[in-house]
Order: sequence, then C-alpha cells, then structure tokens
Amino acid sequence: MHMILLASTLLLGAEGGPGPHVLVYFDMQACLADLPRDTVLHYDVVKFVASLQGVVNRERPRLIMRFLEGGGQDGPINLDDYWLDLLRRGWLKDCSIQRESSLARLFELFPEAMTGAVVWDPAVPATANVAATVCGVEGWLPVRAGSALYDRVVAGGPKLPVKLDLVGRFKGLETGSAKCDAYLWAMREYLDKGKCHPALMAYYIDACTQEPGKPGFRYNDLHNATLANHDYYIANRAFFFDLGVWPDEAPVDDPDQVPGTDRNTLIALLRAQHRQSEGKRMITVGGFVPWNLKYTNHGPAGGKHEPVPTEWEYAALLSAHNALMDADALGLACLTNASAYQHHPLRREYRQNRRPAKQPLERKTYVLIYMGDYDSAAWLSRMIPQAWDDPVRGELPVAWAFNPNLSDRVPYVFDHIYNTKTPNDWFIAGDSGAGYLNPNLLTGTRLESGIPDALELWVSHNMAYYRRFDYAITGFVINGFHGDMPLAIQEAYARFSPAGVGMQLDFEQPIVRQTPFLRHASDIYPNLDNLKETAAQMARFARPEKPQFLIFRWILQKPSTIKAVRDLLAREYPGEDWEFCDPYTFFDLYKRSFPSGG
Repeated sequence: MHMILLASTLLLGAEGGPGPHVLVYFDMQACLADLPRDTVLHYDVVKFVASLQGVVNRERPRLIMRFLEGGGQDGPINLDDYWLDLLRRGWLKDCSIQRESSLARLFELFPEAMTGAVVWDPAVPATANVAATVCGVEGWLPVRAGSALYDRVVAGGPKLPVKLDLVGRFKGLETGSAKCDAYLWAMREYLDKGKCHPALMAYYIDACTQEPGKPGFRYNDLHNATLANHDYYIANRAFFFDLGVWPDEAPVDDPDQVPGTDRNTLIALLRAQHRQSEGKRMITVGGFVPWNLKYTNHGPAGGKHEPVPTEWEYAALLSAHNALMDADALGLACLTNASAYQHHPLRREYRQNRRPAKQPLERKTYVLIYMGDYDSAAWLSRMIPQAWDDPVRGELPVAWAFNPNLSDRVPYVFDHIYNTKTPNDWFIAGDSGAGYLNPNLLTGTRLESGIPDALELWVSHNMAYYRRFDYAITGFVINGFHGDMPLAIQEAYARFSPAGVGMQLDFEQPIVRQTPFLRHASDIYPNLDNLKETAAQMARFARPEKPQFLIFRWILQKPSTIKAVRDLLAREYPGEDWEFCDPYTFFDLYKRSFPSGG
C-alpha cells in the first residue's frame, strides 16, 4: 500500500499535477471525436487546450498534444507521434508519458486550468486574439461567450471564474472600428505597461468565420486556423494581432472602417513594441498574412491586392520597425507543442562539415540548389519527415536554407539535423538571414517610421545565430519593393555572411570585402510527373559563356528530386557540363571567376 501511495505521489506531484518527470500526451484527435460534431466547439477546444499548454509549459514541458497529421516517406503520418518518438530516444528518454484524451481530466491534472477565464466576444472576432494576449499575461484561459465550451467549463463543469469579460466592450468609438479598438485597448493595457514580451509578437488569424458572404477560415480546417501555434506565444507572453496592411482599402472582415485603419493600428502596435524593446533587440513576429482569407484578391479574401505584394508590404512595415518574421504561412502553417519543446537544450556551438577543399575553376555550368523555404518554424518542423528523411539525402550536396533564428521555437529540429547530417548536408540562412525582413529598410527614412537606423542591430543579431550554428552564407535576401542593395548594406552582410550572399534583386558590387554576391537565376517548381520538363526549364538558363553560375530556388522539395533532375540534365544537355555544388564551393568558384576574386 505504501508503495502504491508513493508511486501515486511521484506521478501526480505534490500539488496534484503531473510530477517533474511526467509528460501528459493529450490526444486531441480522440478528444474531438468524442465531442458533438460541432466545428465551432472543436475550434474552441483546440484554442483552449493550446492556451493551457502555453500557461503550464512556461518553465518545463508538462503538456503536449497529439493533433497534427502530415507526410512521411511512406505516406501520411502523425507528426506529433513522430517527434515524440524521436525525442524519447534522447532528451525525453527519462520522461514518463501519461496519455489522456478527456478535457475534464486536464482540469484535474493542471491546477492552472482553474485560475480563470477571459471571455471573448464572437461579435468582434479580434477579441479572440486579445484573449490570447490576456492569457499569456494573466494565465486566464480563453472561452467564447455564449458557446458550448462556455456551457461546459464556465456555466457548468469546473465552473471557471470569469476574470475578464470582453463582450460588448468594443464598439468602434475610438477608431470607427471595433476590431481596431480592441487591439489598441490591449496595447494600452498590456503592451504599453510592459506586461508582454519586449521583443515577440504573434500574427495569427482571429476568429472570423467563413460563411456565405463573410470572410475568414472554415472552422473545419483546424490546422490552418493556427490555433495550435498559440501555445509558444502564450508561454512567452507575446502580443497577438491580425490586421491588414494596405492604406487604400478597408479589409473584407471590417468593411465599414475608414480605409487604412487596420494599417494605422498595426503601425501603432509595432511602434509600441519597439518602445518596449528600447531599440536594443530585433522583434520577432510569428505568423503570416492570412492571404487566402483576408487582405488580398485571392478567392474569398475580397481585396484588390495580389498575395505576394501583400506579403511584401507586411514585410516592409515590419522591417521599418526593427521586426522580422517567423513566417508560418498557409498550408504548413500549423505547429504543435512548441511551448513544451522550446525547452530542448542546445549546445553552445554546433559545427558544420569541414569546409571543402578548393576546386579548380573550369568551363562548366555551376549550379547551387537553394533548398527553401525554411523561414518558418512550422514549415521546418513539418518538412523534416519528408525532406530530411529522404533516403537519397547524402548522395549529392544540398544547401539547406534553415533560418537559424527558428532555433528559438524549434531547437529540437536543429539539434536533430546537426546530429544526423551527412558530409553532403550544408546549412545556410534563407530570407533574409536570421529572420525574414527587407534589409534596405533598416536605414534611411524607414517608411517615415521615425525609428533610428538598425543596421548594426541587424548585424549583431545575425552574428549571434551564425556563430552558434557555424553559418557563413545567406542564401536569399529579399528586399521586396525596396530596390537593389546599396554598398553599405552589402558591407554589413559581408561581416556576418562572409562566404556568400544570394540575392532576390541586384546590388552595387559582385564582391565586397571578399564576400561574393549573386542574384538567383529563378525559382523552380518541379513537375514531379514530368521531371524532363523541369530539367528543360533549368537548361534554358544555360549560356555559352563559361564558367556560369546559377542559383535555383526550390521550395519544399526532396534530395531525390534534385538527384533525378541533375541526372536528366547531364544526360539530356551534356554540352553544358553541369556541376551541382555545395554552397561553399559554389561561392568560392564564383568569386574566383572575377579577375580580382582571389
């Protein structure tokens, strides 16, 4: 009997929650299957549990969920099972797993769940994001007013005390927009008072639904709702928002506002966040423009601007305020359990493969495949089972554009790739270094933001990540609408990316302080059903003058596809004398192709 009581105490801990070596694995899929077939209730439950994760995982991993399906080498897999299985071979090897699937059980296991509720107003969908900010600061869990979840956990069940009720609070009296009023209230109550993280924000779609004649996501698309992403940002007390960027139109989810009110509100938030950072830190903003649902001319989004220009306008606003993206974009937007797995330890330094010996410069077509786009922690974590686990990996050199700043949210991925890399795996930064921004907007008038130059801040930010992960190449710098890179910014990149820089646009000089700069040749979207077509597309860039240097940007592809295309090019276009290079050899040969290149 004594041993049973002792074991129970160790399992549950002194306060009734799981003990220090127990990780609760909550089966969200089973939980939802046991609930009524109510997509709004399912949405609310995922939001509630992800928020609870953020609260209880602040100091150590205690609660993870089984939720996310994805692709593996042999077909569909559960990505949460994948990562838990891998981590239990190392970091979590001494941790006991306690499997649960009942929402009621979480209240028993985690006393924090009983702290209270913040009730958000479905008539003002932005209050769902305000509630996420409140949850991060106060620990009160978000519940939709008048909902089935409210009936289960506030009116009934554990009877969570309502600590803050947002219903009817925002009516557009300040800006003409209830949506924008809600964010400005949260800014004054939480951001301006220093209660939020000084350098972290979260741009995730609010609770606007997609119904006939209305914008927003469909509640049955819970992966792209990005609710599971909230846990990390709640754990770190980030400020949440969802706002449009254009000055010349009202967004489709708030058509009665004065055009540009969303944009002005976003600028106010970015300025407030900059004040909290005191201009001493780059600000990371998780999430991405919900371009398929709002703010663009795509499908139901109802705007007049194209998706890519909308992305670039958003990137420009961030850049002018010392902010960068961790860009969880549509399709692979969902990331689970980051609040727990952020605690995965990283070594002080990681080393890449030894730099390759110099090769003779010959009359060849030298090719570098930029393996992107990994400027999103969600995209990176979700693609490892498909791209990294490809059995062909290691048979040819690959430049993996894994942005090193993503190690903040998915440190487990970086530890895994360095532990399992082959001599042909090379790591470079993607757009535009240790985070996605437009570097040209770090100096000058900066869209009239009034913020001082931040080029030195950007250099020091990058140096810290590049040193830790032994990076020396930036594979793709995006400046959007903001022109070619001036010499001063080239010189800045040469300080932290001395072995090479790939460019979206042009620049003043091809070699600056012995650092080579080269514009990408093209994006390539392989036709997996006809790779000869893809080989022909790449071959069209070959020119008679040799040596020639071509960077091709591939997005979310596998080494096996590159190998197949490389073999086709060698067979179908042998006269071009193709050589697919590792990134260090490629940029070294390119530099030596100039008379003064060394």
